[in-house]
Amino acid sequence: MRNKKLSLLLALFIMIFTLLSACSPEVSEPIEPSDPSETESSQDEEEPEKPVESVDVTIAGLKGPTSIGMIRLIDEKALNNESYNVEYLIEGAPNNLVGKIINGEIDIAAVPTNLASILYNKSKGEVKFLALNTLGVIYVVGTEEVSSIEDLEGMEVSISGKGATPEFAFNYLLEQNSMTDKTSTEYMLDHSSLAQQVIAEDTKIAVLPQPFVTQVMMNNPNVKILIDLNEEWEKATNGESILAMGGLIVNSEFAENNPEFIKEFLEEYEGSVNWVNNNHEEAGKLVEKNGVLPNAKLAEKAIPNCSIVYQDAEEAKDKVNGFLEILHGSNPASIGGSMPDENFYYKK
Repeated sequence: MRNKKLSLLLALFIMIFTLLSACSPEVSEPIEPSDPSETESSQDEEEPEKPVESVDVTIAGLKGPTSIGMIRLIDEKALNNESYNVEYLIEGAPNNLVGKIINGEIDIAAVPTNLASILYNKSKGEVKFLALNTLGVIYVVGTEEVSSIEDLEGMEVSISGKGATPEFAFNYLLEQNSMTDKTSTEYMLDHSSLAQQVIAEDTKIAVLPQPFVTQVMMNNPNVKILIDLNEEWEKATNGESILAMGGLIVNSEFAENNPEFIKEFLEEYEGSVNWVNNNHEEAGKLVEKNGVLPNAKLAEKAIPNCSIVYQDAEEAKDKVNGFLEILHGSNPASIGGSMPDENFYYKK
């Protein structure tokens, strides 16, 4: 009987022990990863991405009509964002831009059209023509009784900026009207100096671009526009060419690497041109504020005669080509020695 009780107690003890074991938490050994690189890869993926560095962009222009069209962009410091750090520069003379453009320090620039061709030839294609932005702005002004190229026979005409578009264009018109040997020309160092001489009436006849034409007429009511060279150019070329005076160029490598920026820039630029042409007074104030011209009232009066336009490279190609061909025929050096090829024009 006693053995039977012991057996029952032992069976009860075993049953209680089994139940307690089942209720205890199970501890398992850690599982080692089969490939340590999997853990490293997972950790790498969880690391935050490094911020993308912004691209520095330098956009330059010259004091005068070629920069007026983008004055709203300049004033607003447009297109600055997380991706692009944009700087706008205004220079007084083309020579100040040439070296920087060749060296790639300037990405986009507003320059005379013939200088665009010179830079393309000199850099062996490292710049492209983006858009036409300025048409004819050259006039013969003075106090003499003159109304046509033929009336200049026996007279002396002063021109500012030897080796620049006004010289090449005026000489072409003299040649087309058989006046090359019948008219003498004198060259002044810069537009400002010649404008002061015209205001003082020390120079009786001069070839000047806008806004200097407006400046001399505001300061001396005796000075008049004698000949509109835009009209003379159209007559000399039978309407097949225009004075395509200024345009936008872009560094070829920058354009290739940043097509979306170029697209947005051209859209903003066109909007600025339209705004300038419809808001002369407000645009004039911005022109003075940003040092493109020294006087807001002068800018306001000059803008309607500055022929500020926007035509992209594909649209303007034939007009620009026609203009450059005439300059090349007159003086190959005026466009850098040779006509630019198809790659000169930016394609969207």
